[in-house]
Amino acid sequence: MKQYILLLAFCINPDFSSAEETQNPLEPRVIGGRNATKNEFPFVVSLLYHGDPQCTGTIINRFKVLTAAHCISGTTYDKWTVKAGFYIKGDPNTIERKVKSLKVHRIYVAKRYLAFDIAIMDVSLYTVTQPFEFNAAVQPVIFPEFHQKLRVGTHATLVGWGVTQFRPKTVRSLVLKALEVVTISKRQCKQRWKNLHRRICAVGSTTLKSSCFGDSGGPLMVGNVQWGLISGGTTNCTAYKPLKFLEVSMFTKWIKHFSRIPRQKN
Repeated sequence: MKQYILLLAFCINPDFSSAEETQNPLEPRVIGGRNATKNEFPFVVSLLYHGDPQCTGTIINRFKVLTAAHCISGTTYDKWTVKAGFYIKGDPNTIERKVKSLKVHRIYVAKRYLAFDIAIMDVSLYTVTQPFEFNAAVQPVIFPEFHQKLRVGTHATLVGWGVTQFRPKTVRSLVLKALEVVTISKRQCKQRWKNLHRRICAVGSTTLKSSCFGDSGGPLMVGNVQWGLISGGTTNCTAYKPLKFLEVSMFTKWIKHFSRIPRQKN
């Protein structure tokens, strides 16, 4: 219980913009998903704070990682570590990088507004210390075009590390998990959620397939394109509510601007 409380303290900022989101903060992890296979999602990384896994991210380029703002807002960059190149705990091919800076969207900083729950981590601030080295297990993700829309009824996959069972006992996964979902319309989603600005909604095949505590910042993928970012949900991981994702295509210009590769010093 102590470990669980610490996990929430690090990763969930309760000061959200709406009553619904205040009552239902979610720092999601995959429940009911399948085991990912080796190198299936080479762009997915685990984010550790003080050495403990807290959130998930995706590799933008050799220097930058995308994640959810509420994962890192209010924390110090030097306590974060990024783990890449692995899909199962203990994988000897895992690489670790220290974080050199954090960039949280300014509107999220000002209002704690989940419609701007996006952030970038830098693993080598302006100097080439230890950028990612790309190989079969470590690759950058692809983003959609700015303002491009994902069609309703699209089959997609959410990916993340961690809790595969929330109640009665929290169980963490030793293997990267993936869960197949289908996107639904905002009209359908509004039957269970409010505040769907800049959001994509999707559902799993049953109420026992969901995201849950611990995987905020993880991607919603269609093929090798990241369309969504895990941002919010319910405190009851198996209660039937659609899954909500930040709509990444609304932020591709922001991502491009703040993920420029620094010039190498001679």
